[in-house]
Amino acid sequence: MSTLIASGAGFRRNMRNQVVVVTGAAGGIGRALCMNLGRQGAWLALIDKDAAALDELKDELQRAGLHCASASADVASREQVRAAVQSLEAELGAADILITAAGICGVSLVEDLRVAQLEEMLKVNFLGMVFAIDAVLPGMLSRRRGHIVGISSLAAVCPLPFESAYCASKAAVATYLHTLRASLRRRGIAVTIAYPGFVRTALLDGVVAQTATTSLPPGTIEAGEAADKICAAIRRGARVTCFPWHTHWLSRGASLLPPVLHDWVMTRIAARFGLPL
Repeated sequence: MSTLIASGAGFRRNMRNQVVVVTGAAGGIGRALCMNLGRQGAWLALIDKDAAALDELKDELQRAGLHCASASADVASREQVRAAVQSLEAELGAADILITAAGICGVSLVEDLRVAQLEEMLKVNFLGMVFAIDAVLPGMLSRRRGHIVGISSLAAVCPLPFESAYCASKAAVATYLHTLRASLRRRGIAVTIAYPGFVRTALLDGVVAQTATTSLPPGTIEAGEAADKICAAIRRGARVTCFPWHTHWLSRGASLLPPVLHDWVMTRIAARFGLPL
């Protein structure tokens, strides 16, 4: 039974006994979200392409006495996502919340646009989210309740010149959810868009490994802190959450710079990572 409450302040939610579908559950922010939500009493429907890591997470959650089920699926496949959601809802019940945390990242420069990597990134980061929404939305619409949470990035606000595919995919995530939000809210379904800054995950470590630096970007936070921010936003029914605050405001400020000054700033940032433009 959903505990989504519409009020003058918006939608507010108690996580206990809520069925939460999480894509990209086995690693990074997705894994941290599962641990956080599980401690709050949510019933976790876990989806990830990495079957071994998914089994490990499921075992850890069950040993802690938390209620969960899992289904391995590649979010780039609409059929696999639909089958996974159907299987999990049959076991746990209808989805109250969907969190699309599956994502990949990579470096690309103008000398090599890595089009194949871009195509895969759009499939996983953007279409993977769309496929998951498509799988749960008919039920949410029929019940007139639910909550969809998409993880974009502050890189969608201030795109980095050496992550063109990633930034484009995350901008697509944000734009798509913005277009859905007003219509869904009128039907009892909340939409939350999360804009994290740099978060310490295997994805970020992989990007850093492709650069000339060995240090993480300034302002990097741990996945657990990111999960805390996102869970807090879900509980209060926030439409948007951006964090950490200093990276958020730097990104917003940079996005407002005149084009000439913006290009100069981006060149300096690229040089900081040993990636001359």
